[in-house]
Amino acid sequence: MIRIEKRPLPPSVRISKEEDYRSGIVFQMLTEDCHNKCYICEDFVHTAPNVEHRVPHKGNISLKYDWNNLLLACSHCNNIKSDKYKGIIDPTKTDPEFYIQLTLGEDEELREKVIVQKTDGGDDVEITVDLLNAVYNGEKTAMRRYACQHLKNKILHELVWFRIKTEEYKKYSDEDSKRVIGRMLSADSVFAAFKRVIIRNDPELSNIFTTCGI
Repeated sequence: MIRIEKRPLPPSVRISKEEDYRSGIVFQMLTEDCHNKCYICEDFVHTAPNVEHRVPHKGNISLKYDWNNLLLACSHCNNIKSDKYKGIIDPTKTDPEFYIQLTLGEDEELREKVIVQKTDGGDDVEITVDLLNAVYNGEKTAMRRYACQHLKNKILHELVWFRIKTEEYKKYSDEDSKRVIGRMLSADSVFAAFKRVIIRNDPELSNIFTTCGI
């Protein structure tokens, strides 16, 4: 989860029914502002995109049709969050990376596990940490375990490629590798929060890539 810069809706645009945010200019702006990524897990939303209400509306019209309460999510994350996680970080106002660090490690059975570490903050951070653990490491059902493992496999593949490029840059200091790394750290790159932690924890690289939004 990273910071999301959401634009205000044009004055002429109104949201008064579900169709208003599931299509047209509202949905287009939402996908563009979220970089076509799920705001929770940071994977690309290729199929079945969901418009997620950060604050569960439970029939409250003011929350259901509030542009500021709408974010793009994948079906995996939307199904997990549902209305069970109330009070998570608002990534349009608060930078989650100030409070949560995401790394890929292993569990006791040497399977991939996302380590969700709270570094600062209050109750909203705790709730967000719980949600992210469920999203990445859920074990509730066999289907949930499968979906979480598939997601972790995608993260692993992305981070392996990222580490290859960082090692190339360390060895050769070539501009091509530097440009690739810069793109992979940008907000429109999948799992950017994971890659930015790698850079922050590497003294050799952290000073070089401070201009990439990390």
